[in-house]
Amino acid sequence: MHLVINATEIGRQRGGNESYLLGLLKGLEDLTAPSRVTLLLTSAGMAALQGVASDRFDFVNVGDYRRLPFYLWQQTAVLRRLHPDWYLSTFFLPPIIPCRAAVLVHDLSFRAHPEYYPSLIAFYMRFLTGLAIRRAERVIVLSEFTRQELMRFHPTVVGKTVVVYPGVEQSFRFDEEPDDESVLKTYGSSPGYILATGNIHPRKNLARLLDAYLRLRQRRGAMPAMVWVGLQRWGSGELLERARSAGVILTGFVAQEDLPAFYRQAVMLAYPSLYEGFGLPLLEAMACGTPVIASNTTSLPEVVGEAALSVDPTDVEAIAAAMARLLDDTPLWERLRQTGIERARQFTWKQTARCLVASLGS
Repeated sequence: MHLVINATEIGRQRGGNESYLLGLLKGLEDLTAPSRVTLLLTSAGMAALQGVASDRFDFVNVGDYRRLPFYLWQQTAVLRRLHPDWYLSTFFLPPIIPCRAAVLVHDLSFRAHPEYYPSLIAFYMRFLTGLAIRRAERVIVLSEFTRQELMRFHPTVVGKTVVVYPGVEQSFRFDEEPDDESVLKTYGSSPGYILATGNIHPRKNLARLLDAYLRLRQRRGAMPAMVWVGLQRWGSGELLERARSAGVILTGFVAQEDLPAFYRQAVMLAYPSLYEGFGLPLLEAMACGTPVIASNTTSLPEVVGEAALSVDPTDVEAIAAAMARLLDDTPLWERLRQTGIERARQFTWKQTARCLVASLGS
């Protein structure tokens, strides 16, 4: 089987979308099937994979990333030239698909909560992703929660939907590296902080996290610093000003190879997101031995199981209380550290790749 993967998210600082593709490629390196894998990459993606990619893949450089209409037609032209058996793409499919196609849907937040997005983005995501879901022969989702969301919004496609859980990269490990502190220093940070990760926009619920942190700091006086790792997105300008005034360290984008240091040197990861299709940072943090506070909604209970403190993400007091517990209760901190490491071991990219390939073969 010849599989073509739209990997144009790589090299574009696309957060979870990019991380999933990079992990999937790692998993495919260890498999013998499919017999041929071709990656569509932008120029930035080609540069990002230099020295990382193996002989397992063929590469097609589609040039610089362009706006959606050209980008989608460009895929059709490439697929006609390659004649693959299957094409896998994230969220969108081209207007004409000269082969069997699978679409990877990370979440349906733009459909369930369009208020989290600028209206134009919510509209084209709903239209183009809905079209891709209907036309694809397979719909790959990252959690049982997202499969249930598909049942809610697209009930006719449930029979062709497959849950394929992400994995966690082996570089996310709990044994410390000697250069962790030097990595942090390049981003203006130092060990011993409360960490939040993910692009900064309303869905991540960082406003309530900041409220909880400030409430706790007012009560306790001394508190660890707070570090936010992620790019600024829409609707976050006022929040960022509040965060800066409160002394939050804003790193901006952090390279994938630097993320393990940020997890290992944190006293906890606080992840009170309002809506997630999976929540890969939770796995990464647990693999690094970092205790986790996670929302008790959407897909996040599937990720953490019993290995985290779960909270109502709309309850500021509950978020503050969870942070206080991890700061004060050393036996709890140690237990969550160990159970988190064990939980993360259940998710591997090799298993992700194997399940995804199996779904295309049936």
